[in-house]
Amino acid sequence: MDVNPVVDRITIYPVKSLDGISLQKAQIGNGGSLVHDREYAILDSNGKFVNGKSNERVHLLRSAIDFEREVISLRLESETAWNHFHLQKDKAALDEFLSAFFEMPVALYKNALGEFLDIPVKSGVTVLSTASLHAVGSWFNNMDIEETRKRFRATIELTAVPAFWEDKLFLEEGKAIEFKIGDIIMQGISPRARCIVPTRHPETGEAIHGFQKTFAQQRTANLPPWSTLDDYNHGYYLSVDCYIPPSEFGKWIAVGDEVLITGKQHPLIL
Repeated sequence: MDVNPVVDRITIYPVKSLDGISLQKAQIGNGGSLVHDREYAILDSNGKFVNGKSNERVHLLRSAIDFEREVISLRLESETAWNHFHLQKDKAALDEFLSAFFEMPVALYKNALGEFLDIPVKSGVTVLSTASLHAVGSWFNNMDIEETRKRFRATIELTAVPAFWEDKLFLEEGKAIEFKIGDIIMQGISPRARCIVPTRHPETGEAIHGFQKTFAQQRTANLPPWSTLDDYNHGYYLSVDCYIPPSEFGKWIAVGDEVLITGKQHPLIL
């Protein structure tokens, strides 16, 4: 079946583990990730990330950022009133608010080079298809697609393809495959192994019992013929980690851009 994959959504997550922002276009930054994606992170007094893996309370915190005004807005899921902080002028008050919410000393830090990503350098963006989100949702009582989307937090979402088409964007371990989105060259590195975060509701933190086991079983049972996921050690994978080489820094990706697999293979020497 001939398909013509295109970019349907671009989502950045300005603060690691907090809410995403949908964009019509995004620029590739000098760290090989989308500009403003995971630009900020909350760290504890030991310099460790405060994220969904380590602290369930992140699910209860809503966020929004106005980059032009340099203002971050935060509120509790249970409240309607927003708290607004200038990222520089109100930094002390912002850290105080976050520390009170997490009930421990924390602070917001900035890094514009993608070093707050889960896999810095090797994975500047993650690619997933809308069809895959629908398929995964069907395994869990027809979960709403927006909820499924928020659980897996991909940066680039493709449409006009069947479920798990994005498995074409990785090979067996140790190899990368080249593809293009618009005029941007990328390398598919590997499937993204998932953590505990997708097991929880993105806005309440309520966990689905047996989520990881059910997911892995269904993922394995529904592998498309083009997938090499069997070469990896389990079925709890979704989306593809992609490397963007320095030659592409400064270029733009936009909704509607076409995706083309060039097929050129690269050894993983990152």
